[in-house]
Amino acid sequence: MSANARLTRVWTLAGILATWVLVIAGRLYYLQVVESANFREEAARQQQRSLDITPPRGVISDRTGKVLATTIKVDSVFAVPREIQDPGRVAAALARITKQSPGKLQEKLSSSSYFAWVQRKIDPSMRAEIERLKLPGIHFQEEDRRSYPGGQLAAQLLGYVNIDDNGLAGIEYRYDKVLRGEPGKVVMLVDARPRVFSRVEQEPTAGADLTLTVDEHIQFILERELQQAAATTKAAHISMVAQNPRTGEILGMANYPSFNPNDIQRSKPDSRINRAVSQVYEPGSTFKILTLGAAIEEKLTTPEELIDCLNGSIIIAKHKIRDHKPFGVLSVKEVMQYSSDVGAIKLGMRLGDDRLSSYIERLGFGRLTGVDLPGEERGLVRPPERWSKISIGAVSMGQEIGVTPLQILSMVSAVANGGILYRPYVVSKVEHPRDGVLVRNEPIGQRVLSEATTNDLQEMLEVVVTDGTAKASKPEGYRAAGKTGTAQKIDESGRYSTTKFVASFAGYAPVSNPSIALIVVVDEPRGAYHGGDVAAPIFKRVVEQVLRYRSVPPDVPEYAPRYTVAPDRATPPESIAPQAKDWSLVRASFGDAPAPEENPAGNVVVPDFQGKFLRPATEQALKLGITLRSKGSGRIVAQNPPAGVRVNAGATVEVLLSLTP
Repeated sequence: MSANARLTRVWTLAGILATWVLVIAGRLYYLQVVESANFREEAARQQQRSLDITPPRGVISDRTGKVLATTIKVDSVFAVPREIQDPGRVAAALARITKQSPGKLQEKLSSSSYFAWVQRKIDPSMRAEIERLKLPGIHFQEEDRRSYPGGQLAAQLLGYVNIDDNGLAGIEYRYDKVLRGEPGKVVMLVDARPRVFSRVEQEPTAGADLTLTVDEHIQFILERELQQAAATTKAAHISMVAQNPRTGEILGMANYPSFNPNDIQRSKPDSRINRAVSQVYEPGSTFKILTLGAAIEEKLTTPEELIDCLNGSIIIAKHKIRDHKPFGVLSVKEVMQYSSDVGAIKLGMRLGDDRLSSYIERLGFGRLTGVDLPGEERGLVRPPERWSKISIGAVSMGQEIGVTPLQILSMVSAVANGGILYRPYVVSKVEHPRDGVLVRNEPIGQRVLSEATTNDLQEMLEVVVTDGTAKASKPEGYRAAGKTGTAQKIDESGRYSTTKFVASFAGYAPVSNPSIALIVVVDEPRGAYHGGDVAAPIFKRVVEQVLRYRSVPPDVPEYAPRYTVAPDRATPPESIAPQAKDWSLVRASFGDAPAPEENPAGNVVVPDFQGKFLRPATEQALKLGITLRSKGSGRIVAQNPPAGVRVNAGATVEVLLSLTP
């Protein structure tokens, strides 16, 4: 072969190689530069999947620091379908444990995706069952789940969340944005085998914590009495709200029927309604507080003025309205005491449509109270220009107007505190773990009645309890004031029912220094239906327990707790801290107590609390009418006064708790 031929071959081969290199280079450029972004996205889709990690919601605590709602760690089950060779077998096995449809599970497990949820937020026993099966392609991811340690306690007040921890009702909904926190992110990686790995790219940030004005112990008292009332009255619904009348703070709010927010799927929609803020009903005679108060405020009457109640009937615009009893001449104080409809109507007519309507607005009816809870109703209040000729009579005695329990309670609290209408609230503080205190609620109120008027109303409402329609509401050892209400409900025909009623009582105690205002609303009780017979006794039982729990001294002189306990020389258990070893030897003295030998025995024998946990001991104490004041935690190891000492109702027993037996 000639040199030229060889040279031609070399150049030809070189050209081919150069062309091949250019093609490869061009292809590489196209893949790595032109299409690189698309291929990276495709690779990411095939090899990894990002999941949001639900952040732990903020803790909700009562005013004493007791946890009412918190977040716990649980497992969720997910599948990687591409790792599953037999979706039908795996689906059937999982369906038996998770109680899901095998068909729907198989559809998930047969998909071409890299990820599918099987069951969110399971309990440990379910995880153990699934792990024992060692199913291919089934994995676990830790998540947060909302937990309510008290179960049904304050359920409608607290509300509940969905599977993604979004608040759906109550405080959980109203404060959802601050409770929710900031989500984190976890990346699921798949290698060529394929094997699944995960890594956390961003840690979640917990939500803000809420401190409520509610007291867990008072809430427990309300709900226990509510359950007892439901059993005896057979009522369709019952609501109770306890409030500090001097600040507007809600101390407790309970409704029947209730539900367990830990198991929302098994609850009925009717049980989730917070009727304390959303139930609109005709108040009946509790509304006479407004009518008589407005007449006194406008100086149209005095408590001593005599009113002719026309022997129990009055005609307005050719319409006869009958009283529940044929009263003759009553003083205004007695009109309130005996709840005379005719007397209230006469005072309402003196006020006239416009003035009565102005006091309805002034005392908060027909508008929201401003409580920081969702679902609050304004009530039903018509402007005076839409009143009929008989409306002045109906409204004066609590008909033709719709109110909520919280609105009536706010009015009663205004009477108790001297004329200030406070905005009710349930959250006292919002505190973020990173940003500190975000919100601190303070009492907000405005004067709606003069002190002189409320002084008159206080005296009148106390007589209702001592000698009027609410004798059954009088708490042992305390002066109380309040008003009963019995209202007929509108039936299906649009007329007042003769069988369906709303019985209520709203009041406060002690009269000398109001510490609690309470409303009880019993909807459709069976049998007895008057407020004085149905709601007033519930008020009595609740108030007695709450005042003793809060160590409020009785304001009835003969009930004032006075006792002295002689020193006990017994040596306390060694487990008590050195500075507390002489704790049980403290001499307890309430007021100017006489010497032990001169002190008359009380009517309550102090039981032996030692060895018990605080909660059962507290329940036992409340039943006896005494209050426990505790120090430490664990079981009770010492108490003062000792077991067997006789004390008066309302006395306080100090107990020391220790974790060491």
